[in-house]
Amino acid sequence: MFKYSKHYDAAVEGLRMRSVISIGLSVLVFAAMMVSFQVTEASAQNACFERGALVKHLDGKFQEAPVAAGLAANGSVLEVFTSPDGVTWTIVLTQPNGATCVMASGESWMGIPLKKKGKVS
Repeated sequence: MFKYSKHYDAAVEGLRMRSVISIGLSVLVFAAMMVSFQVTEASAQNACFERGALVKHLDGKFQEAPVAAGLAANGSVLEVFTSPDGVTWTIVLTQPNGATCVMASGESWMGIPLKKKGKVS
């Protein structure tokens, strides 16, 4: 008969945390891969808008606001929008030519806090 222990609880919790981190990293890798796609491919799916209108829509319908942004090597800006409670999220890519495209969206966003580095002297 299997004996339940605190060690088992710790092992299960460790597996859950690794799974959550893996999912978060997968989303970020997917977003980075999407940066390499051409605007024409995204436009073919009718997912590109004027940035101001898209930001207003995300705020009005989903209460989403930007929580992260990064500059890609090709000059594109990748942004992550989430609702305050993380129920919904959207990844948006703005090309240097101004086209702003929705690259991915979904539910249950969870931010992963950065580890603090040591003090710089």
